[in-house]
Amino acid sequence: MAPIVGVAVLGIAYLASRPLGGSPRPSFFVIASAAPGVQIGQIAPGTATADDGQLSLSDLDGTPLRLADFADRPLWLVFWKTACEPCEAEAADVTAAYAAHRNEGLAVLAVDVWDTPDVVRDYTASHPLDYPIAIDTSGSFLAAYGVWGAPTHYFIGSDGIIRDRYFGPMTADLIAGSLATIVQTEAP
Repeated sequence: MAPIVGVAVLGIAYLASRPLGGSPRPSFFVIASAAPGVQIGQIAPGTATADDGQLSLSDLDGTPLRLADFADRPLWLVFWKTACEPCEAEAADVTAAYAAHRNEGLAVLAVDVWDTPDVVRDYTASHPLDYPIAIDTSGSFLAAYGVWGAPTHYFIGSDGIIRDRYFGPMTADLIAGSLATIVQTEAP
């Protein structure tokens, strides 16, 4: 009887340790406590139409960068970090979407919310990105947008209004749907 119970226990332990529904997928990379963030339809913090004026970013060389610099253009904010596997997995789709819509005025700004400029410079040396990268050294953007995981995406119209947002990694189809809320494409 003991061998049968032992085999049953081992079988149950094996089954309990297996992922359900196939291979596990990367999880959402949590970087802070969950916060509600800004909502669709609100003015995006840091933009030319916002009333805050205190939010600051810097590029990889330490030069100040403001969202107001992207005024009158549709803006896609991608909050990410270098050690985020889902961020790296979606990077090719972000690059492709930016290339497809750049001539329509789309601006993409990747905001690193955790790493130092040196870490991001090292990362981008081996993972070239075709859009501007900013560092949130003060954590003010992380707090203003309620970013608690990476990647997090905000799609901001040329009027500074948040038109869409997405928490987690995006696919090409999800990106296309969200970009349609801020980029006006001409019909053929």
